[in-house]
Amino acid sequence: MVVFAVAGLVLSQALARIPAVRDAVGASIGELGLALVGGGLGSLLAMPFTGLLVDRYGSRAVVRVALVLASLGWGSLSLVSSPWMLSGLLVLTGAPFGVWDVAMNVQGSHVEKVRSRSLMPFFHAAFSAGTVAGAGVGALSAYLGIGLVQLPVVAAGGMVVGLVAVRRFVPEGPDEPSTLQGQPPSPVREVSREPSEASERTAGRRGVTRLEILIGVVCLGGALAEGSANDWLALLLVDVQGAPPAYGALAFMVFNVAMTTGRLLGSPAINRFGRQRVVQGGGILASIGILMVSQVPSLPVALVGGLVWGLGTATIFPAALSAAGEVPGRGNRAITVVSTIAYGAFLFGAPTIGLMAEVVGLDRALFMVIGCALLMVALARTLNPSVIAGHFASPSAP
Repeated sequence: MVVFAVAGLVLSQALARIPAVRDAVGASIGELGLALVGGGLGSLLAMPFTGLLVDRYGSRAVVRVALVLASLGWGSLSLVSSPWMLSGLLVLTGAPFGVWDVAMNVQGSHVEKVRSRSLMPFFHAAFSAGTVAGAGVGALSAYLGIGLVQLPVVAAGGMVVGLVAVRRFVPEGPDEPSTLQGQPPSPVREVSREPSEASERTAGRRGVTRLEILIGVVCLGGALAEGSANDWLALLLVDVQGAPPAYGALAFMVFNVAMTTGRLLGSPAINRFGRQRVVQGGGILASIGILMVSQVPSLPVALVGGLVWGLGTATIFPAALSAAGEVPGRGNRAITVVSTIAYGAFLFGAPTIGLMAEVVGLDRALFMVIGCALLMVALARTLNPSVIAGHFASPSAP
C-alpha cells in the first residue's frame, strides 16, 4: 500500500503543476497535449515486457529499479525548457513508471490470492491517497508562489520511502510458499496449485485472448476518465473558467479525494453489487461529473463536479485488474495485457483532447471521454467472475 501511495504522490505532485510547467516551456495547449503523449508512449513501449521481467526477477526487484528511475524522471520536469524537451523527458519517465505500475499490480493480485479476499481497491485507494497528498503539495506550492523546485524535493522523498516499503513485497514464484506477516498460505492458494481444465488450456498461450481485450477496453475507459482529469482538470478551470492556479490545483485535489474515498468503499460495494453494476454506475457518475465541470460556468459547481467525476472513476481500474488476474492460467500476462491496453488512454487521450481543444475548446473536447465511459458501461459484463470462467469453459472458446 505504501508503494502504491508513493506512485500516486510522485505522479500527482508533478501533474498538479502542469500549468506552471506549461508556462516554463512556453507551450500552447496543442503543444502541451502532444508533449503529454510522451508519458503514455513511454509506458506503452515498456509495459508489455513487465510480465516477463516479473517472471524472471520478481516484482520486488522490478519495482525497486522502476521506482528509482521514475522518481528521478518526475523530479527532473523542473529542468525542461521547451515542449520537445518535456515530451522527451516524459517518454523516459513514462517507461519506468509504466513498469512500476504493472509490477506493483502483479504484487497486489498475488496478495489478493494469498489473502483470499478483495484487496485491489484498497491498494488503489492508497495510490489515490498519494495523489491527494501530491496535489495538496502542488496546490500549496502554487499558492505560496514556490517554483518548480518542489518537484525534485518531493520526488526524492517519495523515492526513499518507496525503497524502504518495497522490501516487504511477497515473492510470487510458484515454488515459493509465501507467507504474509507469518501467516500460512490460504486454502485458496493451495488449491490453485492444482490447475483447472480451463487453466491448463490457457496456461501455455502466448497470444492475447479476446476476453483480455474486452477487459482491457473497460480498463481503458477508466484510465481515460482518470487520466483526462490528471492532465486537463486544473488547466480547464484556469484557462476556460478563469480560476487562479491554486484553485485549479484545489479542484484536482478534490478529484483525488473522491477517488480515494470511492476506492475505500470499492471492495464492499463490489462484494455486495458485483463488479458489473459498480463499474456501470461509475461510468455514468463520471460522465455526469465531466458535464458539471466542463459545461456549467461556476467554480463551486466545478468542485462538486470534480467530486462526482472522481467517485465515478474510482473503482473501474482496480476492478478491471482484479478481473484480469482471474483469467484462468494467464497469471501475470493477463494483467500486463490489460494494463497495456489501458495505458493506451494516456497515449492517445492527452494529444487527442489537446488537438480537439484547439478546434472546439477544452470544455467540448472532454465529450470524447464521456463517449468512452459509455462504451465501458456497455462492456462491463465482461468483469463478472462467471463470465470469465464461462469464457474458457469450452475448449473451442477463443
